[in-house]
Amino acid sequence: MPRKKTLPEDNNGHLETPDNENPPTSWKTRGKSPKPPTAPHIKEPSKSSKRSTEKGKEEEKDGGTSKGKRQAGVTAASAGDASPAKKSKSTTIKKEAESKTQAKTDPSNEKKRERKTKEVKEEPTASSSTKGETKPKRKAANKASVLLGGPGQFNKFVGAHVSITGGIENAVENAVAINARAFALFLRSQRQWACKPMEESAARLFREACEKHGFSPSQILPHGSYLLNCGAPNPETLRKSREALVDELKRCEQLGLTMYNFHPGSSCGEITVEECLTRIADSINLAHQQTSGVTTVIENMSCQGNTVGGKFAELRGIIDRVEDKSRVGVCLDTCHAFAAGYNLSTQDGFDQMMQEFEETVGFSYLRAMHINDSKGEVGCHLDRHENIGRGKIGIEGFRRVMNDPRLNNIPMILETPVSLDDEDEIRILYSLCEDL
Repeated sequence: MPRKKTLPEDNNGHLETPDNENPPTSWKTRGKSPKPPTAPHIKEPSKSSKRSTEKGKEEEKDGGTSKGKRQAGVTAASAGDASPAKKSKSTTIKKEAESKTQAKTDPSNEKKRERKTKEVKEEPTASSSTKGETKPKRKAANKASVLLGGPGQFNKFVGAHVSITGGIENAVENAVAINARAFALFLRSQRQWACKPMEESAARLFREACEKHGFSPSQILPHGSYLLNCGAPNPETLRKSREALVDELKRCEQLGLTMYNFHPGSSCGEITVEECLTRIADSINLAHQQTSGVTTVIENMSCQGNTVGGKFAELRGIIDRVEDKSRVGVCLDTCHAFAAGYNLSTQDGFDQMMQEFEETVGFSYLRAMHINDSKGEVGCHLDRHENIGRGKIGIEGFRRVMNDPRLNNIPMILETPVSLDDEDEIRILYSLCEDL
């Protein structure tokens, strides 16, 4: 049932939510422990085994194995009285043994075996979620092993928000561990203003890991700190938010990333929506002046409290005020859109949402998506994420998302509760793909 009651806000304009419902702690940002390689390996025979084989061949030529010789030596009369049928059978066995020996020593057959061995060693393993497994490229694992639907799945890049615990470079391995084709991450602590600079060695390891596993910048969507309120009426909060925005864009540059996703902000009930939109756009313009090459991606919100950006018209209002429009985009969150009143659960509602987005914002500005079901009803204004197919949007709503070509070739990031494994939800989404 919809909850019309709004939650209180803190001094920064952020809604105070119970700890057990706070998005950061409910997101699945845990990586998986690496598994040993599972690719088959073929070993060359040892010298001792070769000697045993040669000895066996000599024994076969002499009339059989050593055990057969002992049996034959029990009585010479029984060997001499052998019937023609038994002699014929013995001759056949001897010829088969000689044929096998010739096949093993034939150079052409040896080359065939070498080619077969090489093909087996280069074949990707079935489990692409392990670290250090024998495989030529990440693409083979992350396209073949997790995709279960039709050909349209190859245009969708599904992943999740992953942990950077132990070093930012670990985010890449954590994404590989869940068979993600895209991923999101925090660039620093999302709960404090002051953060130490990123070490260049960590940035280098991150870039190398991305290259190793085939992740391009277009598949990676860093998420901004929750402290940011770039539309804050309070001058001190606004100053800190703008400094943090610049710092995080510079971290993106350091990592070689080209997109940065953040929540637009809140009016805190102290200024008008239009004034708040102007402050957000001014914050983006200031950050663009001090950085280069990174697109600021504004996330749509759920219309909860005094947050702005819940309606597509408000996103357009920010874009219109940004000076360099080549460096601004939108991230469409399915849970937020549903909570704001866009009904993805029905075909008509989905079509209306997509039409309004095209007419108001434009798909040329769509840079990414957050894929989440909703605990609340449509229009409830509550930001409560649910696992795919278990909420009010339902599995058919996500079937529409996964089969709409307008949503191709952008990162689609899961931010769902930990009750279901990320890899399982990625499989569920890909299984919905049809022939696009």
